[in-house]
Amino acid sequence: MSADGLYLTFARAASESDAGSAFDDPTLLSYTVSGGGYHTCGVKTDGTLACWGEDNYGQATPPAGTFSQVGAGGQHTCGVRADGTLACWGFNSDGQATAPGGTFSQVNAGGGHSCGVRTDATLACWGRNHEGQATPPAGTFSQVSAGGYHTCGVRTDGSLACWGRNIYGEATPPTGTFSQVSAGYLHTCGVRTEGTLACWGANDYDQATPPAGTFSQPARARGTPAG
Repeated sequence: MSADGLYLTFARAASESDAGSAFDDPTLLSYTVSGGGYHTCGVKTDGTLACWGEDNYGQATPPAGTFSQVGAGGQHTCGVRADGTLACWGFNSDGQATAPGGTFSQVNAGGGHSCGVRTDATLACWGRNHEGQATPPAGTFSQVSAGGYHTCGVRTDGSLACWGRNIYGEATPPTGTFSQVSAGYLHTCGVRTEGTLACWGANDYDQATPPAGTFSQPARARGTPAG
């Protein structure tokens, strides 16, 4: 969902209000943190997971073991174990926390569904599918992001594919080549290969009006609903 299962880089000044927060934990890898609906998870430098925030469905209670990547969703979380297999936990009303077998390079948890890139670069999605958000297209992908009711992925040729709900054009990506994409609730943003941002979909709060400049990582905003 955020950047989801996406790799985030945080840069902010320290303040007194940060004392005792997860940001103070020097063992958290800055590039493997994922913010979900009302919880956050990160991969520590020893490969174990740390999660914090709302935990009413166990979404912030990660399993033991070592992981390479984690993706926090609306009320569930999924992670890629060091051996490439998946683990998911939290709310499981539609099977969104019932991970498939096989090995994966990346996983991302959405509002009520999850998607991952298998090690052969094909996609697998599971969970709520009433809008087609868990029915991925054929082909090979380098990265995938599950949003509220839609999903987008970066194909291995750099082009984008999106599927699922498309009320505001959130599943109608622009042309061009991208290095990464992040699907939110009703909008989506991606990093073009030259580093500039493109966003599309609902824009009532200017969430689809990106700033100028070059970027390496978009991140989905907090609060994507559980479906």
